[in-house]
Amino acid sequence: MKDLKAVFFDFDGTLVDSERFYFEAWKPILKYHFSIDLDFETWIQHFAGHTLARNLLTMKELWDVEVKEEFMWKTTRENYAQQDMLSIPLMPHARELIHFLVEQDIQIGLVTSNFRPTVDRMLTHYDLHEHFSWFVTREDVVIPKPNPSCYEKALQLSGFSKEEVVAIEDTATGARAAIDAGLKCIAVTKQKAERDRLDFATYLFSDLKEVNAILR
Repeated sequence: MKDLKAVFFDFDGTLVDSERFYFEAWKPILKYHFSIDLDFETWIQHFAGHTLARNLLTMKELWDVEVKEEFMWKTTRENYAQQDMLSIPLMPHARELIHFLVEQDIQIGLVTSNFRPTVDRMLTHYDLHEHFSWFVTREDVVIPKPNPSCYEKALQLSGFSKEEVVAIEDTATGARAAIDAGLKCIAVTKQKAERDRLDFATYLFSDLKEVNAILR
C-alpha cells in the first residue's frame, strides 16, 4: 500500500480471538438471571464489538430486559476472572503481520474499546507489546466506537496524516469509527452477519493473511 506509515489495529476480534471468551462469560449470566438462551450467532450479530452500555440497550431491544450497568459490570467481571484471559489466542496470522510491519519500519498503534490493563497484560504475554508505539483505550475517550474520537486521538499521537495510516477492524462498529475519522479501513472477519454490514469498508478480507498480502 503506497505511502503507508502506520497501521492502527483494533484488539478484540482483530488481533485476539476473544469473542468466544466473552460469549462464554455472558451466556450463563443471561440464562441464570434472565432465562435468556444466548447463542453465538446472536452474540456476533448484536453484541460483539460494542460497549457494555450499548449491549444493555440491545438486551432491552431484543428481550425487553432492563439491567443496571453496575450489576452487569460486576457479574461479567466475576465470570471473566474465573477464566484465564491469557488462554485467549492470537488471531491467525496476527504475529506474522506485526513482524512484517516491524521489518518494513511501519509504525503500529492500538485503538480499542478494551481497557489498558487488559491490553498491556495480553500483549506482554504474547511478546508483542514492544512493537506498539501508541495506545488509545477505553480510558482515553469519552464516547467509544463508533464515535471517531478514538481514531482522531490516535492520529494526533502518531503525527501522521490520514493518508499515511490504515485501520484494521473486525466489526462495523469499529470500521465506522475509522472511516468517519477519515481513514482507510481494512475489515477482517469470517462472520457472515458482520460481513454483510461492512460493505462500506475500504477493503473486506477473511483473515489477516490476506491483509499481509495487500500490504506487501
